[in-house]
Amino acid sequence: MSPELESQPASEEDAAEETTVGGRRRVEPVRRSVLVVEDDPAQWAMLVELISLWGYRTVAVGSAEEAEALLEQAGALDIAVVDVFLPGESGVQLITRLREQFPDSVLIGISALSTAATARRCKGIGADTFIGKPLEPARLAEALRSQHQSWH
Repeated sequence: MSPELESQPASEEDAAEETTVGGRRRVEPVRRSVLVVEDDPAQWAMLVELISLWGYRTVAVGSAEEAEALLEQAGALDIAVVDVFLPGESGVQLITRLREQFPDSVLIGISALSTAATARRCKGIGADTFIGKPLEPARLAEALRSQHQSWH
């Protein structure tokens, strides 16, 4: 992993939050939260470590069903990184529902089956970006910093 990627801020446009520590005022960026939905433990660990190093709050689950249960309680979603092929309910079905429930969220589809057809399918169901595995950290960092822009 390159040092410049490790230190990249979550977003140039992140809001600032003021805190007072020991009588001194500090301004720190407010980072967006990222939901990682990945069934492969090695990919899950790599994604959580990488995204956390960039300053995002990261929550990871291993299935679409776990993601939906978590979001039912949380009620909000900034960014989701979703494996397209999950056991049980597919990542495609999850992305479709996430787009309906959270229209302004950034949705990133990922898959080891990185074909043009898979990328088109992800975009067609509402993903903002599709990234093939193995993931390129620079491409993931760029996708995380993006804002959702509807093209439908």
